[in-house]
Amino acid sequence: MNKKISLGVAISLVAIGCAITFVLTWAVSLNVYNSKIGTAEKYEGMYAKLREIDAAVRTNYIGTFDEEAIEASAISGYITGIGDKYASYMTGSTYYEIQQTNNGVILGAGFEAEDDGSGYLKITTVYSGSSADIAGVKVGDVITAIDGKSLLSMEAGTAAEKLSGEVGTRISLKLLRNGEALSVNLIRQQLEIESVTGDILDNNVAYIRISSFNAKTAEQFGNTLNSITAVGAKSLIIDLRQNSGGVTSALKPMLNRFVSSAIIATAEYADGSRKAIIETDSGTIVDMPVAVLVDGGTASAAELFAGALRDEYGAVIIGTQTMGKALIQNTYEFSDGSALTISTARVYLTKSGTWEGTGIKPDYVAELTLDTLPENLTYEIDSQLQKAVEILSATAAQ
Repeated sequence: MNKKISLGVAISLVAIGCAITFVLTWAVSLNVYNSKIGTAEKYEGMYAKLREIDAAVRTNYIGTFDEEAIEASAISGYITGIGDKYASYMTGSTYYEIQQTNNGVILGAGFEAEDDGSGYLKITTVYSGSSADIAGVKVGDVITAIDGKSLLSMEAGTAAEKLSGEVGTRISLKLLRNGEALSVNLIRQQLEIESVTGDILDNNVAYIRISSFNAKTAEQFGNTLNSITAVGAKSLIIDLRQNSGGVTSALKPMLNRFVSSAIIATAEYADGSRKAIIETDSGTIVDMPVAVLVDGGTASAAELFAGALRDEYGAVIIGTQTMGKALIQNTYEFSDGSALTISTARVYLTKSGTWEGTGIKPDYVAELTLDTLPENLTYEIDSQLQKAVEILSATAAQ
């Protein structure tokens, strides 16, 4: 039996529903409002404290101080406080140089360096054909002084800033290499970064080294891969040792050469949402055994590339455990040209998950027999590279 309700009852029900919706909406809005007010009050308290400190210093301090150094230290302190070890603040000139590096062009004396925790800068990359390369600067060298001034006397971030400068200008460095003090004079220049090199080793084993990932890496990798396959390579070694990563946008076209169609990796953001960040969409071209060389300096995009090749293509990984950085950083530019980089997402390989904090474990552990970096080794004394040739040669013979 159908039951009918009067128009008045229907209107009352609608009114009650609207009232409930209003109350719920109001409650949520009030919570959001209170949260924002609380945050604003908290920040205002922080700013008030800084103003008090500044007033006390300017009124009573007997020494002199650098306004720019105070600003840089305040920003550095804020970034340190958020607990993101990959976060960084860059001045306009430093950010511009990083943008150029990501685009495959280097402005500077031909090397990259990072804080080694002691107050000095450790050289992590030396670009082929650069002023630093010609002067004999090596990966692992430690910069102790720039233009005669010790790095230990500089404010945080100042040393990296002093490496910047106009193309054609000179810079002098004091270096420490295995306990030996060295001095070099370099010229700042503009170079296209050669991030991919290749060769043919024993038993038709091809070798491709990728030093970093930038906007030109995928094209260089494709050209090198075409060259080595054209001369009859039967297997391939991809060397990612001491590759600290770079732009992840380079990875899709490179993985397209190995994986026809797959969601390779996803990213999880602060709000809990996930989306695919690498999804291949072409026919597989390469058909040969692949080994990937890694070590403790293999990080970020390089780890993602190595893990994807193992998960999706069946490559074997040889070397030592990787760094363990599976976070995406975004950079936010400000009106004065400066920029802030912070971690904004966690990366997951579709098949093997994340490697954040743990690194990627190799299938074959192989240590270097000499206490040095791979860049400083020839094939004849590179025990990790020889291990990869041995494994691939045995695979090809089967």
